[in-house]
Amino acid sequence: MLIPISAKAFAEFVFGSPTKKSSTVRSILKPQSAEAQIPVAYYGRAIATIRGYHDKGNNHSFVAAELKKLEQEAESALTPQARTKKERNILAIESYMKIFSNKKWKVVSCPKIHYSSSEVRISGKPDLAIKDGSRLRLIKLGVRKEKETSEMIRLMLRIIYQAAKDKLEIKPQDIIYFDVKTGKATTGKTSDGDLATTIDAGCADIQAMVGEKAG
Repeated sequence: MLIPISAKAFAEFVFGSPTKKSSTVRSILKPQSAEAQIPVAYYGRAIATIRGYHDKGNNHSFVAAELKKLEQEAESALTPQARTKKERNILAIESYMKIFSNKKWKVVSCPKIHYSSSEVRISGKPDLAIKDGSRLRLIKLGVRKEKETSEMIRLMLRIIYQAAKDKLEIKPQDIIYFDVKTGKATTGKTSDGDLATTIDAGCADIQAMVGEKAG
């Protein structure tokens, strides 16, 4: 039985309480709402603008035009919630540009990647694959919740690296998580190699729990 799970949900399982582990397994057996996609959808305009900026050769005019559209949409929003969403997307774009606008990155295609252990398959797809000169970097764009610790972020970065290293020439420090809400970037570390054991152990635990509940 193939057991698919996202890197985010896997990290929550590994560091979660027994109750959280059980709810994760229930979600695997009976998939419901894609909770992990909600923050990404909420910041969809920011992510699309960031991608477009690099895809168009670091086109500042493109970003300026998108920001102007969002500002106009925020002003004409019919509800406070809609206005707040536009404003937060504006802040996300501005935060990203402060850190990465000067990077001469070129957006490139990235093969579908996942990490498998036991019968568990963890998705490791990045939101951006870019070339920094001759160096490939994979960037995960997300919205870090308060409950998501630095250890969880490190584990997600390691999962992406483990999934990519056999297909791509890449180093742990080439995997980056960018929080579009806070503007904070976290980079993978070579010293996190011990997390490979943590990942395999987590996969074994998920397989055992799924087998127990499914049986």
